Amino acid sequence: MSRIHRWAIISGILLALWLAAWAGLPGHGSSLPNPPPRQLPTLTLSPALPPPTPLRSRPAPKRALTIEAFRLHPDGPLYMGDRLSFEVQVRNTTPASIVSGRVEIRRTDPGAEEILADAWLPELPPGASHTTIWTWVWEASLSGPLSLTAVARPEADLQGGDRITRTVFLRPREQLPEAERQAQWAQAESRCCVHHYLTGTATEAELGQRMQWADEAEAVVRARLSLPPQVPTHIVWIPRLLGHGGFTVGDSLILTDPLSDRLPVDVPTILRHEFTHRMTCAWLAREDCLTHLPSFIVEGLAVFVAGGHYRPEPLTQRAAALLYLGRWIPLERLVEDFYTHPHEIGYLEAGAFVEELVREGGWLRFRAFLQTMKRRPGESDREVLDHALQAIYHQDIRTVEARWLPRLWTDPVDPAQVADLQFTIAFYETFRAYQRAYDPSAYFLNAWLPDWRQAMREGIVADFMREPEDPEGRRFWDRLQEARRRGLAGDQQGAQEILQALCQALHCAEGALLRDARAKEEHIPSLER
Repeated sequence: MSRIHRWAIISGILLALWLAAWAGLPGHGSSLPNPPPRQLPTLTLSPALPPPTPLRSRPAPKRALTIEAFRLHPDGPLYMGDRLSFEVQVRNTTPASIVSGRVEIRRTDPGAEEILADAWLPELPPGASHTTIWTWVWEASLSGPLSLTAVARPEADLQGGDRITRTVFLRPREQLPEAERQAQWAQAESRCCVHHYLTGTATEAELGQRMQWADEAEAVVRARLSLPPQVPTHIVWIPRLLGHGGFTVGDSLILTDPLSDRLPVDVPTILRHEFTHRMTCAWLAREDCLTHLPSFIVEGLAVFVAGGHYRPEPLTQRAAALLYLGRWIPLERLVEDFYTHPHEIGYLEAGAFVEELVREGGWLRFRAFLQTMKRRPGESDREVLDHALQAIYHQDIRTVEARWLPRLWTDPVDPAQVADLQFTIAFYETFRAYQRAYDPSAYFLNAWLPDWRQAMREGIVADFMREPEDPEGRRFWDRLQEARRRGLAGDQQGAQEILQALCQALHCAEGALLRDARAKEEHIPSLER
């Protein structure tokens, strides 16, 4: 057989074998079952080429301490010669306690760092946080860019710390606004109080009116609590808007002025509220009363005595409107962590609750109820409240609420109160969302309130005058003020439209609530029950 013939035969055999194999593949007449899902082929390496060592990414070291906030004061633009203060909030992010640690503020320059302030941290249980504050500890002696770094580290784990750097620009001192350059602390006395204020401000221009408001508010509260004249209260009037406009710190009231052209408030009502805080312990003849009274009761008493929260208001009627709108917070839940619940709802329910107890048992019995409260180690606000309720009213908070709510349901609900309540809740929810985003030092839970007495001794005014300087924040603020003006003028729909748009932009939860409230309002025939 010739070589060509042999190759022809071999080629034919190979062709036949290839065709047979092709016919047996799935999809080509094969009876084999469908194959499993396609997988990438396994690559087998020759023994002469050993597999390479796989690359292992080194996990990032877990921080034991995390810096959650690093704030500089005063807020707004900074100038050469400013006395700077620092706040650093750290949290233990490990499942074990951190016994000790340090937190530092460093000024960082290329190639060098200078420690401006440092402090030891207390023991932090798992998940616990701590805020370290240094007030007026460093005077900015230069102008231009300034890099400040907050460093937090556990003493036993140098690798488990955290650091945040902020770079700010210090303006020359000659660029300081004229109003702040000329402002000085001054004081005057009225019948009830020593008034402290800054010259060149609205307070100085209308001091007589402020003093009259304070004297009248103090007299109303003192008469309601049946108290004799006390040692004068200090009232510090500041241009800086902090919280909701009023705070009580020891023997002092700190109030924003002017206030009613920024928030929908009545200043005499705010004064009565803060004076009630000032006099509560004297009324109960217990210097340490605030360590025993739940916040729900402290604020509810102030709202009741003041005759409203921000403005005069019928507490029970508005509580009924709140219930109708579906915004009621069960009391046993509201009592715990009171300040974390929606502010306007919580204060209204607390004030109406005090009004209900006074209606049911009288003023003297209510005072005895407060005097009975004693916080034992480890007791929650709910437990303190329930023990006192059982002792004086023979029922707990759940029973009080169960008997009270049916009466609220039967109370007539005023459409005007519903509309105003919707506006008030929506406005302040949006206002606080604005503060959290653009003015966190003014947010009521962490408002910057340095020692005003030290400020007066040392001539420091910046912390009480300056506000953040942010163009976008200013646009939000201007829209918020437009909503305030419309709401107070009776244009509730226009105000709600603005507030809903702001809430969506600021990521607050009020948008859905506004839509729900408006839908309910459309189905109120007479609001009578």
